[in-house]
Order: sequence, then C-alpha cells, then structure tokens
Amino acid sequence: MAFDKSEPSEQMNVIKRRAKLFLRQLARKIDHQDVVDHVREEGQMSGRYVFMAVMSCAIATLGLLLSSPAVIIGAMLISPLMGPIMLMGFSLSILDLPAMRRAMFSMACGVVASITISFLIVKLSPLTEITPEIIARTRPNFFDLLVAIFSGLAGGYAVIQRKGETIVGVAIATALMPPLAVTGYGLAIGSMPVAGGSFFLFMTNLLAIALSVTVLSRLYSFGAGHGKRSTLWQGALVISVFAALSVPLGLALRDIAYETTAINTRRAQIAVSTPQSSPIRACRMPKPALSPISPDAWVVRSRSISARC
Repeated sequence: MAFDKSEPSEQMNVIKRRAKLFLRQLARKIDHQDVVDHVREEGQMSGRYVFMAVMSCAIATLGLLLSSPAVIIGAMLISPLMGPIMLMGFSLSILDLPAMRRAMFSMACGVVASITISFLIVKLSPLTEITPEIIARTRPNFFDLLVAIFSGLAGGYAVIQRKGETIVGVAIATALMPPLAVTGYGLAIGSMPVAGGSFFLFMTNLLAIALSVTVLSRLYSFGAGHGKRSTLWQGALVISVFAALSVPLGLALRDIAYETTAINTRRAQIAVSTPQSSPIRACRMPKPALSPISPDAWVVRSRSISARC
C-alpha cells in the first residue's frame, strides 16, 4: 500500500480552515469601531493622566524604599499607563500612525514625570538603602518577558471584550511602574547599573505588552482590511522583537539559576562540614554597619563564630 503524501497537507488545510472560521466567529461578536474609539479616548494625553502617573510612581517609590509589597500593589491600582500602551498596540494593528504618535507622546510624558518624582523623593528621603524589592527589578530575565506577554494578552482581551479592564490594568502597571520608580532611585543615588537594569526591564515590558496586544487584536480581525502584506511585516516585526529580547533575558535567567545552584551547593557543603557535636552557640553579634554588607561576608566558618563567643 503506497503512502499518500497528500493526506498530511489536506489535514493541515482542514485545520487552517477551521481556525479561520473560529476567528471569524469571534470577530463578528466585537464592535471594532467602538473598541478603537474607546482605546483612542483612554490613551490620549491629559492633565489627569500625568497627575495619576506622578501619584502612582510616588507611592510605588515609597513602597520600594520601605520594601512593602502591599504599598507597591496599592500604587498599581491608580496607575494610568494601561491607556497609552493599549493605544500603541491597537494603532500598530490598524496602522493608525497619528494614534501611534499620540500614544508614544503620552507614554513619554508619563515616563518622564514618573522618573522625576521618584528621583526627587529619593533625594529628599533619609532612607536610601537598597531593598530586596529594588534589587528584584534590576536584573530582568526571561520570566519577566513571559509576565509581560501574558499581561499584554490579558489586557488586550479585557479591552476587546470591555470587561475587567481595571483589574487587568493592575497587572500591566505592575510590570511598568515599579521599574520606572527604580530607575529614578538609581539616578538619585548615582548607580547606573541599577538605573540601567530597571529601565531595560521597563522597555522589555513595554514592548512585550504592546506587541502582545497587537497580535491579539489581529486575531480579532482588527486591521484585517490592510491585506496580507501588512500582516507579514507586522508578524516579522513581532517575531524579531521577541527574538531580540529573548536572547539576553534567557542568558540572564541562566546566570541567575547558576548562581542560585552554586549558593545552595555551598550552603549544603558548609552544613555537612560542621560537626553536629559542636553546634554554634548563641552569642551577641556586633551591630551591623550602616553601609550595606557584601553577601560574601555572611559566609563565615563556624570556628570563627565560636571564637568570638
């Protein structure tokens, strides 16, 4: 019995036709013009937008300095950054260049205002020590990219369906506002690695969220009238950006995993080498210095600790 090479191709054609039919049925339920008008209205520049961006970043900065996740999450509830970033994604989908320029202008104003207020707060604050919440936003990795992609897909779906936009906006703001606050913190203390790492995280999240919205909106037939040529270059743009971001972020995730494994291995070696018959006795340790202590200083032999006691 001869193998029919046409069967796999026919099955693929059937799958493609069913997928197109499914997407068309989804698109029929959406009022495209109403969604676009809503996104344009929410993404425009206004005094309220700048004020809420400043207040959100101010609260986020204080939460970072206090290392309080609850305060940081509270700042996300009033962040207005979802509007411009949604407009960026939809304008790329429907090829509306004037709307894209307005979205980029609104986002740039929000970024400058946020970094400025964060810079001023840190400069005036008596507490400027780096905290775990700040450190967590200075080394972006591949997981951060995935968080941004999922946030963008959720945000695009909420905007298209016109349900749950406020809740999803919190997730999007979580990926954008804290990195901006850390950027202002890094500039205030004169640490370019901190400022640069956090701003790279912000740009990664910004691009990933906007392009995820573009992909989802195209699946719902936004901009379908522009033809296959526009679809091809939009797809090439999305793939190129994601590929360019994935390489350094993937390497950063690998380095973090290697460091974590090395630390855990070293701890296990120290635990095994310490005799159980001579445990470290409790003793009063000297008060820590005001300057931050290097992580290497915590690796101390048990004999040295016992000698101080």
